Amino acid sequence: MPRFAAIEGLRAWLAWAVVFSHIAQVLGMGLHGGHEVWLGYAGETGVMTFIAISGFVIAGLVIDRQEPWPRYITRRAFRIFPAYWIAYAAACFALPLAIAALAHLPQQVADPAYDYDELLQGWRQALSDRPAEQIGLHIALLQGVIPDSLWPHTSTAPLGPAWSLTLEWQFYLIAPALVWAVVREKTRMPATLLIAALAVVFHMGLFGHYDLPSFLPGAGYIFLIGIASRLQFEKLKAAPIGPEVVPVALAIGIIFPTVAFLAIWASVLAYLARREAWAASPAGRWLAGAMDGLFASPVAQWFGARSYAVYLVHFPIVMAVSLPLLREVQGGAGVRFLAFAAVVIPLTLLASEILHRLVERPCIALGARLARGAPGAALPAS
Repeated sequence: MPRFAAIEGLRAWLAWAVVFSHIAQVLGMGLHGGHEVWLGYAGETGVMTFIAISGFVIAGLVIDRQEPWPRYITRRAFRIFPAYWIAYAAACFALPLAIAALAHLPQQVADPAYDYDELLQGWRQALSDRPAEQIGLHIALLQGVIPDSLWPHTSTAPLGPAWSLTLEWQFYLIAPALVWAVVREKTRMPATLLIAALAVVFHMGLFGHYDLPSFLPGAGYIFLIGIASRLQFEKLKAAPIGPEVVPVALAIGIIFPTVAFLAIWASVLAYLARREAWAASPAGRWLAGAMDGLFASPVAQWFGARSYAVYLVHFPIVMAVSLPLLREVQGGAGVRFLAFAAVVIPLTLLASEILHRLVERPCIALGARLARGAPGAALPAS
């Protein structure tokens, strides 16, 4: 099994957390507190953890391969774009159905805290006001650069999860240079200070207002956490980190949901680095076994391989089925949540399998073939 196979399994859990959070968003669950609010936290935590994982994985690729930038970016482009374009087109077709479904949620729409209706209407307005600009930005995955104060809802219309994909693409474009700067002792501190300063400037609103951190300065520090984790991984393997770090970290994440992604990432990173040592001790054997099952089992690996497709296709599916489900299913939010899950889960599994087999895998292979012929010189990684 690959060295960091458990990361693949972790991606599966994160992707499905986002799926359930979006179902809850449609139904207006957890708007005023209660246990349902954790469905929203689960989605946010999933995306933030994905970003840290990306920093970790890309840093490893840059260091291990040290390939020319054109080859590296060709691989990344064929990995991310083709499946995304299909999901984006599907979301454009599903948007009118999602808007029509709002008529069957009168109580939620009347609630000032329910903003999903405003989001859908904002997407329709964004696409109708500037169709060429919107399509062009989204095709290039650069929609996240535009502030919402300039062009509202640009980063998300109409494929909500795509705000994190444009963020990923911005990171991919500069990742080799950033990793190289962090690896070198002379440039490590200036690079770190620059990322921190850009994050402060972003959150002060000096780049304009963004509804989400879709512009790289807003989330660069999370990528940096992943990069630093990869660069220090060999030292972590020798560090005296016991299995007790996992329950402590997760407890902190539950108490302080805004840092839950750090708790999850710290727990998984500790497991990756110290798994063999934990498995050799009576106190840690059960935890290592449990985390093996959660992240490294064949089932987790199967779902993990399709996590990107799940992340993409579930949202157009949720939008498309909203109208018939909300029209036909009566009852409270809990009943409707179960009805959505019963329909969305199998449809997402089917669509993600088709997308994975017919688009993702062939395009990844094509990108690898094209990358071998791409020119350029590699950036030094040390």
